Formats: sequence, structure tokens, C-alpha cells
Amino acid sequence: MEACGFILQASYRIVAEKPVVHLYGRLESGASFLVRDHRQSPHFYIRQADLEAAAATRALRTRATPQTTFAGEPVARIDVALPSDAPGMRDELHRHGIDTYEADVRFAVRYLIDRGIKGGCRIVGEPRSGNGIELVFDDPHVTAADAHIEPRVLAFDIETDHRAERLLAISVYGQGLDEVLVVDPDARPMPPRARGFVDERAVLEAFCALLSQFDPDVLTGWNVVDFDLSVLARIAERVRYPLHLGREPGKLRIRPAQGYFGSGHASIPGRVVLDGIDLLRGAFVRMDEYSLDAVARSVLGEGKTLAGGDRAHSIMQRYLEDLPAFALYARTDARLALEIVEKLDVVRLAFARSKLTGMTPDRVSASIASFDFLYLSALYERGLVAPSVRADDAQAHAAQAGGAVFEPTTGIHENVMVFDFKSLYPSIIRTFNVDPVEFIAAARDGANLLRLVNGAAFRRTPGILPGMLDDLFPQREAAKAAGDAVASQAIKILMNSFYGVLGTSACRFYNPELANAITGQGRYFLQWTKDWFEQHGYRVLYGDTDSVFVSAQANSAPASVAEAEALAVQMNAALAGHIAERWKVTSRLELEFEKLYTKLFLPPMRHADAGARKRYAGLVWGSDPSEVQFVGMEVVRRDWTELAKMVQRELYARLFAGEQVDAYLAGVVGRLRDGELDELLVYRKGLRKSLDSYVANTPPHVAAARKSAAPPGRTIAYLITTAGPEPLDALSHEPDREHYVDKQVRPVAEPVLGALGLDFARVIGDDKQLGLF
Repeated sequence: MEACGFILQASYRIVAEKPVVHLYGRLESGASFLVRDHRQSPHFYIRQADLEAAAATRALRTRATPQTTFAGEPVARIDVALPSDAPGMRDELHRHGIDTYEADVRFAVRYLIDRGIKGGCRIVGEPRSGNGIELVFDDPHVTAADAHIEPRVLAFDIETDHRAERLLAISVYGQGLDEVLVVDPDARPMPPRARGFVDERAVLEAFCALLSQFDPDVLTGWNVVDFDLSVLARIAERVRYPLHLGREPGKLRIRPAQGYFGSGHASIPGRVVLDGIDLLRGAFVRMDEYSLDAVARSVLGEGKTLAGGDRAHSIMQRYLEDLPAFALYARTDARLALEIVEKLDVVRLAFARSKLTGMTPDRVSASIASFDFLYLSALYERGLVAPSVRADDAQAHAAQAGGAVFEPTTGIHENVMVFDFKSLYPSIIRTFNVDPVEFIAAARDGANLLRLVNGAAFRRTPGILPGMLDDLFPQREAAKAAGDAVASQAIKILMNSFYGVLGTSACRFYNPELANAITGQGRYFLQWTKDWFEQHGYRVLYGDTDSVFVSAQANSAPASVAEAEALAVQMNAALAGHIAERWKVTSRLELEFEKLYTKLFLPPMRHADAGARKRYAGLVWGSDPSEVQFVGMEVVRRDWTELAKMVQRELYARLFAGEQVDAYLAGVVGRLRDGELDELLVYRKGLRKSLDSYVANTPPHVAAARKSAAPPGRTIAYLITTAGPEPLDALSHEPDREHYVDKQVRPVAEPVLGALGLDFARVIGDDKQLGLF
């Protein structure tokens, strides 16, 4: 039998004291599959020159290999009996001063890397029926393939008592399911789409039976790993129920979150767990708050049936007294979770990224591991091995320079052309062959090198990393042309991660010279672009990393657009000529005309004359003329109140429309002081660490969190009151409205007032602000 399928999970099990690779997935035909391969041997490499010294430390199983280090040194392969044997042997060799290579690569990942398998695979072999899995292949021939499936996704949500110790219900939604399984020892009549069970164990059993019957590829929900699955695991242990959620018998394994901002990871045999919150963050979907209610209201225009206040008490009250309302609440939570990820298409994005990186869909946000997979696969094809990551590597740091930022020319400007380098850092990597292997090889070869402005040099032999980008660029253009936004976004995320991982000390290919070579070229070309425009009689108002803001010479917006498009063509031709002359390479850099601001405001820094960097607002030609675009300002920051955002939007709209601002501002302050705008005064601030960790000082949101009756989440909602910060669920004092006048309205108003020559205190008619009393 020959079939193509998509790998959902790659792991291994120890069978008869031997490691067996397990690849779970779904075939394009729809059948679930499991590949079990007994033939893979755990291994890593050391230099052949170190074999004698290594053998003196312990007995080694070695075999010859044609592979070499980056420096061209021959290596020997070291085989171990079990994957768990490799770390101890690696660390012992390191203690004896012997370098190892790829001794930290995960066993199942090694299997995929050696075969170049990324998401899709072709399986040739004779299957048999499995226990919970339709087709099981033992030791088949497995190769890479371009396979596509539409994953079956099921969302679930649990309801518990306020201590998360007693299970009340499990709701499920998706694959034609929409019901709630309720723990009900009293056997009360159940509302529609609800089933009652005598105890927690019976509900867990029914939940597992549903998963077996509907056989989803993906389980999702909201905070589903750190809460729902973790709580279910505890309850299952208490009631002594074997919680088999997978496609074959096997324990649910949960890796707790690493650090306060981390997220846990759940492993279920044959299924993927994708937390909704992690899917959004991994797709760079920004939200002011990531609670289910807040995200659902933003994305779907619909929230939970219970929100705010003492929700735990309300849930328990409905469970005891109003089963229809309780069931609707529980079912709604599961439905909202699935509809959010479907609306944003983030599950499909995770699968698209899996096909690009080789990571399983639940690990695609691991940018270092993704880069590792791709680069190690390319090294394997070239017969090269990479250094192992040492435990102390992540502690090594070196100074790294960022992008260039020009001093803004403050004030209001008309017809400002914005030019942007298309994928600047990836284009620099492609143009100048920035690559870990070619960097090391340059030190050995020393002739006809590409030397960049920071002094780093690279061979001209086509490098691995530029080659990867050469493949990805046309793929993205094809995806954009086909209207496939998901594929385009997946490629963009991957390409943009390459520079970041090279500058991250936890990456095995980390090299600050490489990272600085990229940013150094970026700064050079931004300055070169500025000089080119100025030499052609243009005024550059601002520049930041990969974009320049240039004042148009034309007097109208349509003429300015035509002017900008012509300038982009001229500039790119000049840039290509400069790069060819200086470095003797073909330019991959492209400056695009991005947009025209018919009006642009570059504000000054607060309490200073210099311009504020990375902060501006303007009207974009071709967009709604009443809609102001803000960058880096309070209106786009989650830690400012809705009051400040409302005032800022209105003031800039009036500024650009040439309307008066003083009467509006005075009116807003009057309404604020009269208590008419209290609903806009809420601060939302994320906790950077646990509450107990704030010892040296206590920020307002921490003070508010410590007063909260409910366990605080990562984002704290609070007011500044006459008695200090207070959380929304424990308000006992009036808002300190003068605080909001001074700390929220004034900061967003003063840049606009300053541009008009007005004074904040005089505008709002506040004698106390003028210091007269």
C-alpha cells in the first residue's frame, strides 16, 4: 500500500528495551494512521580526532560517517542504546573538553530531519488495523511528500467549583457536536443538548467515549492546557479513572509552563492540543486582553453569557438552581473558543507553518526549534554536522545593534511619501550570503569574500540560509497572488524569524557577528537611501529600520503618488548599481512605495524639543479621510485607558480636519469630573511575574491584584480611586478623577495643543493647573 498523510505527532516509546519511533497522523484519504519504526538508532557525533580521548572516558559504540564539521573536520558517529542515554554521555564528554555535535536533537525529530519530512509524508508498507487507530504501519518506507488534510477540530471547556477541585461539567463543540456533560447525582431533568451523569468519573468516561467516536485531530479551547486538561488530570487521578483521551491507550502528559509568561504543553497519543490563546499569540494577533470574553467580543461581537464580577459564584448558583442557564453558559464557552480560531484561521495557519518548518502543529511557534529543523536538514544533505547546544550557551550574550532611526522633523506635514524596504533583513541575507557555514568557511578560505560594513565576511559559495529564503520568497509571492492569506502569513512569519534566531543565544547557530552584520547592512542602506533622496532635492522627515518618510514635491495627493512610484523605480535601479559596484553581487533589496500620508503629525518628545521616535499619526491617501492612523501612540497601547484613546482619536481627527479642539477638550474634562465617563477609566495591565515576586516596589496593577477577591489572571483590570488602585471586582471608593485628568487626558492632549500654540490648563479653564491658588 502507498499513501500520503500529514504527521500530527512525532514521538517514541521504549519497546523491549529499544526505542521505537511513533508517527501519528491522518491520511489524505481520511484514515488515521500510526507509523512505528524500530530501525532508528539514537546517535550523535564527535570529531574523529577526539575518539581516543572519548574512549578513555567510557566504552563507545562508534561507526564511520562521511560527515564533517563546519570547519571540514571528519567526525565519528556515536550510537547509544536509548535516547535518554545521550544527554549524560554528552555532558560527560563536555566535562572532559570534548565537543559533541547534534547530541541534543530529539530522537523522533532526528528521524524526520534525516528524511527531510515536513508535515507531509509518503508511506509505503502493509498496514494492519489498530486499537483506536485505523491503520498501523510497522517499519514501512517513509519519505517526504506534500500532503494536505483538513484537520478535524473539537473544542471543549470544563466548569468547576471556585477552587477547581470539583468537576461540574464538560462541554464540547465541533464536528457536529454541541452538548454539555453534567455531573448530576440527583438525576434532575436535563435541558436540550445536555446529558446528566451520576458522578465525575461517569462524565470523564463519557467525554473519552465522545473523543473516540468523533476522533478529532485537534483539541482546542481557551487556556485548555494550563487549566482544563490540568484540572481533568487531577480529578481523574482522584477518582482513579484512566483518562485515555488519545487514539490509542496512553497517558495524558502535561509539561507545565516554563516561567510566568510561558504556556504549558499537552501530549495526547495521536491528537494535537492547540490552545486558543497560544494560537493567537503565535499568529501575532494582538489583543488588549486575551480572556475568552474579551477576545470573543472583539472577534465575534459576542461574549460569554456570564462576565465580570464574581463569576464563579454565579456559575455555581446556576448549576444548583438553573440548569438551562448553566448548560447554555457551558456550551457557549466551547462554541466561542472554536468560532474564534475558525474566524481567525489560526488552526490552518499552524498546519501551514508545520508544512514549512517540519515542526508538528503544536510546536510551530518555537522559532529556534523550527530554524534548527530546517537548517539541520540542509546540513544533513551537505554532509555537515552542527555543534550541540550546551547548557551554558543561553547565558552567553554579546552586544547587538538594532536598526537605524532618524531624528523626526516635528510638526504637521502634508503629502508625505512612505517608502519601505520589502523584507529588509531576509533580503540582506539573500543578497550578501549571510550564513553560519559560509561565515566559518570564510575564515578558512580568505579569498574573494563578501565583506560587510561591520567587518563580517562570507564566502560567495551559495549558502544554506540564503537558499532557504530564495525558495520561500517566490512561494510567498505565489500565495499572495492566489489570495492564500494563510500560506502567505506562514511564510512571512518564518522568514522574519531567521534574523531573530541568529541573534538569540539559545540557538546553536547564534553568532552576534552574523546578527550585527545584518543590522549593520540595514543601517547602511537606510542611510544610503536618505542620502539619495536628499541628493535629489527631497526632504527626509523621518526614518526607522526599514522605512523612510519623504516630503513630496507635488502639490496634490494623486500627483504625489505618481511621484513616489517613479522615485521607487529610480532608487531601486541606483541601489542595485551601487551594490553591484561595491560588492559584486546582485541586489535582492527592493524599496517599495508603501503609502502616502496626506497629513502626518510627528510629535515632539514630552518635555523636550527633540522629536519622539516611533510615534506618529496621519491620514492615509485612499483610506477613510476621517480615520486617523496611529503608530506607537497611546491609542494602540493596551496599558492606556479607553478615556485616553477616545480623547486622542478625537483630537487628532479635529487637528487634521482643521477643527477647533479647545471646546471639545474642555467639555470632556467637565464630563470626566462630573462622573459621566467613569466606564472609560479602567486600566488593564499585564503581570510580568507572580504577585509574590514584587518585593522592591508595588506597581498600581499589583496593588490592585492583591486586593482582588478572584485569582488574578495575567491581565489586571483596575481603577485609580481616592484610596489608590482597586480591582474591578472589589471597588469601594470613588475614582480619583483628577488623576485621570492629569495622567490620561493631559499627556494625549498636549502634543496637539502644542502644535496649535495652546496651553492645556488654559483650555480646560483650570486655575489650579495654572498655580493661581
